[in-house]
Amino acid sequence: MCLARCGEQQQAGTVVYQRDWKRPGVGNEERDVLFVLSGVRAILRIEDKQYYMQPFTFLMIPYENSISVETQGSTAYRYMQATLRADYLERLESIGLTLRETHTLAQPLVIEEIWKLLLATIDAVDPLSREMAEHGLALLMCLMREGSDGSVTRAAEVPHYDKLTALRHRIYSHPESSWFIQDICNELGISRPYFHKIYLAAFGTTCTQDVIASRIACSKRLLETSDEPIAAVSQKSGFETDVYFMRQFKRHVGMTPTAYRRIYRQAAADEKKDSGKKRR
Repeated sequence: MCLARCGEQQQAGTVVYQRDWKRPGVGNEERDVLFVLSGVRAILRIEDKQYYMQPFTFLMIPYENSISVETQGSTAYRYMQATLRADYLERLESIGLTLRETHTLAQPLVIEEIWKLLLATIDAVDPLSREMAEHGLALLMCLMREGSDGSVTRAAEVPHYDKLTALRHRIYSHPESSWFIQDICNELGISRPYFHKIYLAAFGTTCTQDVIASRIACSKRLLETSDEPIAAVSQKSGFETDVYFMRQFKRHVGMTPTAYRRIYRQAAADEKKDSGKKRR
């Protein structure tokens, strides 16, 4: 696997992605692939085919020289260009991760962290950073495989699938809301065991795990962009108590909220300093 570039497209319109990076030519045993990841509902037109993207889904589109992606309406998506071995793509298709079809992302919070790693290392020239980028790509592919086996069939067969995807989008859009499983079940008119079964079948994770992941992601944004006290971050992210917030944050992020804020800001300051030196 070889990662060429990645980024985010934030404006509506048509973007042409070309294979113009500097590396040896692609042989018959390799294929260039464009990954498109969507965190919200989106309509994309790729190679004259229209895709209705649900929240937290992705596409894999192989191409030779260039490929165009047209955004229908104002939305944003992430993209990644990579080269994969042909036999690796065949193995992905054999387990249900088919090309030119939409698939579900099971662990958005983990993928968010990997995405940050890819963005930080993609343009680096030192061997260590490039190696980190390649490892990040390999881990991202593992997560895609984990959450996407048979998801094309799953989308058509899981009852209430449209309502579940709308619910998942609301959870990640409003993590601070009170998400009580019983209230959700009452709204859908189904039992708790049945709800757990179809949610897991649809997304490869539970609703409770998604609620926690959405709140962790929200708290990280607040820690990165504000000087709010930890208690205020906990409350605004939807956690019931500060103790529960700190326990979940350390479990999922690997450090306390205070340590995360300090490390993030130090890294941001170092990056700004390095950028200033390069401009001079």
